[in-house]
Amino acid sequence: MNYATKFSMLLALLFTTATAMAQFNVTGNVTDGSGEPLIGVSIIVKGSTTGTVTDFNGDFNLNVKGERAVLLFSYTGFASQEIEATPDNNRLNVTLEEDIADLEEVVVTGLASGVKRSNLANNVSTISSQELTEVTTQQTIDGALYGKMTGVNIISSSGAPGGGIAMRLRGISSLTGNNQPLFIIDGVYISNAEIPSGLRFASGANSGSEENASNRLADLNPEDIESIEVLKGASAAAIYGTRANAGVVIITTKQGQAGKTKVRFEQDFGVNTIQRFVGRRQYTAAEVEEAFGPDERARFERAVADGEVFDYEQEIYGNDGFITDSRLSISGGNEKTTFYFNTSYRDEEGIIENTGFERFSMRLNVDHRISDKIKMGVNANYINSFASRSFTGNENEGGLSYGYNLAFTRDWVNLFPDALGNYPTNPNAAGNPIFVRDNTWNEERNNRFISGANMEINLYQTDRTIFKLTGNVGVDFLLNETSVYVPETHQAQAGGNNGFIGEGRNGLLNYNYQAFAVLDHYTESNINFNTQVGVTYLNFDRDLVLNRATQLIPGQTNLQNSGAQQISQALATEEDFGFVAQEQVNWDDKIIGTVGIRFDKSSLNGDPNQFFAFPRASLAVNVANFDFWSINSMNQFKLRVAYGETGSSASFGSLFTTLASTNIGGQVGIRAGGSLGNPNLEPETSQELEFGADFGILNNKLNLGVTYYIRDVENLLYDFDIPSSTGWADESRSDFDLRNQGLEVQLGFTPVNREKFQWNSTVNYWYNRSEVTRLGVPPFVPTGVAFGLGLGTFFVEEGEPITQLKGNGAEGPVTIGDVEPDFQLGWFNQIKIGNNIDFTFLTHWKEGGDVLNLSRLLTNLGGTTPEEYADLVGFVEDASYFRLREVGLYYTLPKFSNTISRLRVGVSGRNLLTLTDYSSYDPEVSTKGTTGLSTGIEVTPFPSTRQAYFHVTAEF
Repeated sequence: MNYATKFSMLLALLFTTATAMAQFNVTGNVTDGSGEPLIGVSIIVKGSTTGTVTDFNGDFNLNVKGERAVLLFSYTGFASQEIEATPDNNRLNVTLEEDIADLEEVVVTGLASGVKRSNLANNVSTISSQELTEVTTQQTIDGALYGKMTGVNIISSSGAPGGGIAMRLRGISSLTGNNQPLFIIDGVYISNAEIPSGLRFASGANSGSEENASNRLADLNPEDIESIEVLKGASAAAIYGTRANAGVVIITTKQGQAGKTKVRFEQDFGVNTIQRFVGRRQYTAAEVEEAFGPDERARFERAVADGEVFDYEQEIYGNDGFITDSRLSISGGNEKTTFYFNTSYRDEEGIIENTGFERFSMRLNVDHRISDKIKMGVNANYINSFASRSFTGNENEGGLSYGYNLAFTRDWVNLFPDALGNYPTNPNAAGNPIFVRDNTWNEERNNRFISGANMEINLYQTDRTIFKLTGNVGVDFLLNETSVYVPETHQAQAGGNNGFIGEGRNGLLNYNYQAFAVLDHYTESNINFNTQVGVTYLNFDRDLVLNRATQLIPGQTNLQNSGAQQISQALATEEDFGFVAQEQVNWDDKIIGTVGIRFDKSSLNGDPNQFFAFPRASLAVNVANFDFWSINSMNQFKLRVAYGETGSSASFGSLFTTLASTNIGGQVGIRAGGSLGNPNLEPETSQELEFGADFGILNNKLNLGVTYYIRDVENLLYDFDIPSSTGWADESRSDFDLRNQGLEVQLGFTPVNREKFQWNSTVNYWYNRSEVTRLGVPPFVPTGVAFGLGLGTFFVEEGEPITQLKGNGAEGPVTIGDVEPDFQLGWFNQIKIGNNIDFTFLTHWKEGGDVLNLSRLLTNLGGTTPEEYADLVGFVEDASYFRLREVGLYYTLPKFSNTISRLRVGVSGRNLLTLTDYSSYDPEVSTKGTTGLSTGIEVTPFPSTRQAYFHVTAEF
């Protein structure tokens, strides 16, 4: 053997020995503050991709290269820790503390990745399952968000069981398009449609938006939700493109955890009662004669003598509705497969007899690790819901809306059935509200299936680089069936339509897929590059069929048993396709920059093959993480700025001229008279610039986030009335710009944090201001937003808020109000006493913002306005209020059984207290549904309710 060979072998031996010497094992155990082991804690060698997770006992074993390493321990809900390991210090016992400010929480801001809240450059509001449902039982997900997030305004179109709620994120996003955010649950793009039942054809209401239908987010069981993240503006939502102009709500459902199978059963009992009775005018005999004449006085005096003066408001709205909500969940798994199963049934009776809401739901989520490099997940949710919503809201002498009837009904008129079951005619109104309650129905039934699947494939991995592919598919299928029935014996039907039946069968199918390539690379200088590129596809199909019949055969409720029938059908298909690219650079959690762009095309645009670009860029600087930072009492100081653009395409059909069908002599044809389409429409777009700063003081016992945004919505699409001489009613235009700007402040603090007493508190403050910055036509009243200048309406005018109300004045339209609140403030508090008592409450203060109260217009006309409101001038009222949104008190019993691991009982309430000067039922509701400018117009709504509950929870 020559010297060269021997020398090479010696070098190889030395290199192998050195390599072996530069590796060592690190072992240890991770627990929480109470000493319980934490399963699935992520342990990463900082600046690399090398890592592991803890097992069922909280133990871990990790092979580390080099002579020393910094290990990063992270776990959801706990603050991360960094601990140095060396060959001499390779046994680590780690205790993780709760993350009070949620700085370690991973926020899903992109389509294939997330970012720690401490590194976030946007103000993204997040609600955990604890905040969502642990205080009190929630009927719907969106209803559970009242007052809990900055920049989120929630509007109720009805107090009926089953919802009817709209969310507005940072002001108005569109005039005629979608103002509701995009909802995504576990990667599935779901429908939040509001589907009218057709009752307007019996009641005489002007449009489907006045039917107070529920929105389909009501189908989801709030107890399934793990977290909700709200991307409120374009700077955060740009990566979602043309569906994100009104923001994005990302819902993540609960997943199973490896370990012992856990069984949880929850039973709630509750009661629904009206929040407040407005009251009715109390007359003396002399006042009756003065208002209605001597004959009416005689009828009044006879009724008093016979004991037949009734409180019809109490009679209609005074039912105590019983509520039950039962839930069973099972979760668990092993190191390869985890599962979560939940089934629930809610039965809620309304404050009006024969109204209510039922929802049966089943969910199964399964995650499986096929190999070290491939993992996948499947989720499936089936919902069957039923709602009986009766008749409220606006109408035109249809005799069905309770509020309309009550406004003109006199309490000394007996409207109850006689011994033979015959209901008397109401001599002062178009309908008898007792008859309507007992003999009509307005119902909907929903069968819904939501399912998704995701997969992640780790194609390549080294110590510093990971390259993976991710993808998911989703489907949301809804079969909605509506049924409206008004007997021929109803007084407004007799001699006219002689009864009404409306049967709707509506099918909605959404499906989507997305696929991404993700590259993560860590440099030796502690810089992480995260690169994403991918494609997305969305398809939305709607088939809405409504069958109507009048001239009913007496006593029949079948469409066929009628003398006049009509069918209407609306078909719509929408497709979107997009390319996405994003780069995020993170230097040691000190400076985090992100740039990205999305290119979208849509069948709703004039050119369906044209791509529109939606860029984004953001920068976050964690000043407190730099070495020069020396203020020990301030552990977080972050400055951030973000910019982004989103879009919203025209509504289906806007590209094309609408022709109306006609029938002349049995010959079917079409004629002019609809809307004049615009084949050149492009998406309306939002550009948003957001500035902010976040502070953490005394180890996050006090944390403060401040955000200011400027959001310009350009080329808003709207319908503008044109002269009838053209042969058309209106045309689509886009020469309209709008600016929203506002401030959002969140303050979290821990006044007390002792072993036996903890108090955590959060204050949310926000406001928004709007201005029409460009308008290519003279000021105008938008179509379908109110009832004209004679009563008061929204009025679009350059230089003025989009939310202003105007009425007729001596010299033209005059401003009479503005529905935009001056500010809103939510205050959430959680108090724990010992290990057994939890007390939580949420208050909500809304200051300013007007409501056009047309309910009082009707009661004034009918002479039923209570005396205390009789002197109010005009119908625009201040809608300020202070409300106790939620309150809950729970007690966890000491462990007494090896079978039951936890037993918890409690009481709670929703909307138990409201302080307001508003003279009607609720300053939050609106009669115009959940689209467009739907805030601040009230016409005899279904009154809002307060709820009280008793709870029992058992875990096994």
